[in-house]
Amino acid sequence: MEEAHKKALKWTAEHYGEVKLDENGKKVVSYIIPVVWHVIHNGGQENISRAIIEDEIAELNKDFQKLNSNIVNVHPAFSSIAADCEIEFRLARLDPDGNCTEGITRTKSMLTYAMDESAKFLPGAESWNRNGRYYLNIWMGITLANGAGGYAYYPGSVGMDQDGLVLRYQQLGNTVTHEVGHWLNLAHLWGSTNDPGPGQTPDNCTTDDGVADTPNTLGQTGCSQTTQSCGSIDNVQNYMEYNFCDLMFTEGQKQRMHSALNDDTGKRQTMVSLGNLQLTGTDDPYVQNPTCKLLDADFTYDKEWICEGDVVNFEDFNTYNGVQTQWAWDFVGGTPNTSSVATPAITYNTAGVYGVTYAPGNAAGFADPMIKNNIITVSSITANYVLPFAESFENATTFNNEWFINTQNGQGWQTTTSASFTGSSSLKIYNHLNSAGDITEVITPSYDLSSITNPVLTYKWAFAQKLSGGNDQFLILYSTDCGTTWTPKSFKAGAAMATATATNSAFIPNTINDWDSAEVDLSSIASESNVRFKLYFKNNGGNNFYLDDLNIFGSTPAGLIEHNRVNNLKVYPNPMNENTTVSFFLKSNITSLNIVIRDVLGKEVTKIIANTSFSAGKYTIDIDKTNKLTSGLYFLEFNADNNVQVEKLIVE
Repeated sequence: MEEAHKKALKWTAEHYGEVKLDENGKKVVSYIIPVVWHVIHNGGQENISRAIIEDEIAELNKDFQKLNSNIVNVHPAFSSIAADCEIEFRLARLDPDGNCTEGITRTKSMLTYAMDESAKFLPGAESWNRNGRYYLNIWMGITLANGAGGYAYYPGSVGMDQDGLVLRYQQLGNTVTHEVGHWLNLAHLWGSTNDPGPGQTPDNCTTDDGVADTPNTLGQTGCSQTTQSCGSIDNVQNYMEYNFCDLMFTEGQKQRMHSALNDDTGKRQTMVSLGNLQLTGTDDPYVQNPTCKLLDADFTYDKEWICEGDVVNFEDFNTYNGVQTQWAWDFVGGTPNTSSVATPAITYNTAGVYGVTYAPGNAAGFADPMIKNNIITVSSITANYVLPFAESFENATTFNNEWFINTQNGQGWQTTTSASFTGSSSLKIYNHLNSAGDITEVITPSYDLSSITNPVLTYKWAFAQKLSGGNDQFLILYSTDCGTTWTPKSFKAGAAMATATATNSAFIPNTINDWDSAEVDLSSIASESNVRFKLYFKNNGGNNFYLDDLNIFGSTPAGLIEHNRVNNLKVYPNPMNENTTVSFFLKSNITSLNIVIRDVLGKEVTKIIANTSFSAGKYTIDIDKTNKLTSGLYFLEFNADNNVQVEKLIVE
C-alpha cells in the first residue's frame, strides 16, 4: 500500500468520522457485491459509456462506505450514528458462463421508453443469476412505465430472474443508493409505502421502517434540517428519504443491511460469499485480466454530417472485458484510411456516405470487428442545385438517391402514389400507425440560394387530426454547414396543421381541397451558397401527413403569403396534357392582377392576364398548349396587387 494512500485514508477518518482501517492501512470492507449493469437503449444518450457506469459504482461505494464528501454536512443530531456500512460494489469480471466481462450488457429495445418487468427478459438483458453465480442486476433505460425514478424489490420478494434494480438513466446518483438500500431490505423512513407526508392512512407517524435509530417521520421531500414531523427531528438527510439532500445511513440501517447479507433470502448470503466472488471475478485482487479476449467492440464519433475537408473524431466506446492495447480502424473514404491509435481524427475530402470498421485487441488477439455502414455523410462544398428548384416526388429513384431519411422509431417519410397534389406521387408519413413521441426526419439535397433574388421555399401539405385532437409538430430547419448543425425556420403544430376534417380512420386526401400551401421566407439566408433543409415531424396523436411540390424560387418579400388563405390558388390537372385550369378566390377587390408563365430560368414565356382589375369572388381560367407551351417544367406566377404566389406547372 502506498504511503500517500494511507495518508488519504487517515485524513478521511479524521474529517469524515471513524473509518475502519486494517493493519495495512486498507479500508475495511465486510461485504463485496458483484454487479451487472444492463443498459436498455435505442441508440441515444441513454446508452451511457462504461466510464459513466464506473463512476456510478464509485459513487455508490462512497455512499455505502461513508466516503462521500458531503458527509461533513451531516446534522449534529445524527453525526454520531452516521454509518460506514462496509459494503463494496464491483462490476463483474466473469459472466454466468464463466466468460470474461466488464459487467455491462447493452440491448437495443423500444422498452427503454417504458421500462418495467418485461425489460428483464429481453434477449441479451436477462438476469445473470444463473449457473450457480449471483449478481446485483441493474436494468437502466430512458423512462419507467410507472413514472418513478427507479424501483427495487426487498430480498425474496421476487424470483432471482427479476431480482434487482430498475433505473431511469437521467436520475442516477443518489437514486441508485436509495434503490440499493431497498434491495438490502431497508424501507423508507416512514415505512413500506411510497407515500410520504401528512394525510396518509395509516398516519405515517404510527408506521416504522424497522430500524431503531431512525426517528419516526411523516416522510420528507424537502431539506429543512429542523423539521419535527412526529415529535423529534427528522433525519431528512437519510438516503431512504425522498429528497436530494440525502448523504447518510444510520448504524441501525447498517445492521439491518448486514442482517440481510447474512441471510440467504434472495441469495444475498450466497452472493457475498468468497466462492461466488471467485465465480464472478470480483474477489481480490480485483483487476482486469489482460489475457481475456475482447468482445463486443463498439465506438463513437463526434459528427455524422460534414462538408468535404472536415474532420471526424473517433473513440472506442465499450469493450466488454479485458484491457485494450491495440486498435485496428478502417475508414472508407477517410484520410488516413487506416489507424492503429485509440482516438483517431479522420479527414473526409470527397462527398459520399461512408462506413467504419473497428476492432480493439490485446495479448489474446483482436475482438470481432464492429462494422457500421453509411454513418458519415460528406456533402460537397458545392451545392447540388442552383435555383429555381422544383420537386414533386414523381421520381422515386431521385428521391432515394438524393434525400436522407432518419427515423428514430415508427413509420418514416416515404414516397407514395396513394395521394398527390401534383402528378401521381407525394411524400407521406404513415403517422396513423405511429405512437406519441415517434420522430421522423428527411434531409433535402443542397441548394445555392445566392443564385437568385429573394429566395422563397413553398410546399403543399395535407394533414388530418384524429377525433381526440393531438399536437403533432412539423418543422423545417436549415443547415449551412452540410448538416452538422440545424436552425429552425418554420413551425406548425396541432390544429394549425390540419387541412381536412379530423378522422380516426387512416387519412388520405381525396380532393384538391384537402391540401393547403405555405411559403417560407428565406431572405435571412439568401447569401448562402450551400443550404440543406430538414423536414422534421413528431407524432403526438395525429393522423397521416402528406407533402408535395417543394419548390424554391425567387419572389418579392412583400408578397409572402400563405396559399389558400387569401386567394385559394389551384392549378389542375397538373401535369397538363392539352389544357389545364387555374382557379382562385379573391377575398377582396384587386386593382392589378397579373398571371405569367415562366420557364425554369425565370424567363417569361407567356402572359395569361396582364394588369387587370378583378372584383372579389371565385374565378377559373383555362390554359392550353397554344400558349407557347411545349413539354417541360414551368412556373405560374400569380401577382395580385404585388402579393405574389407561384405554382409549378408540368406540361406533358
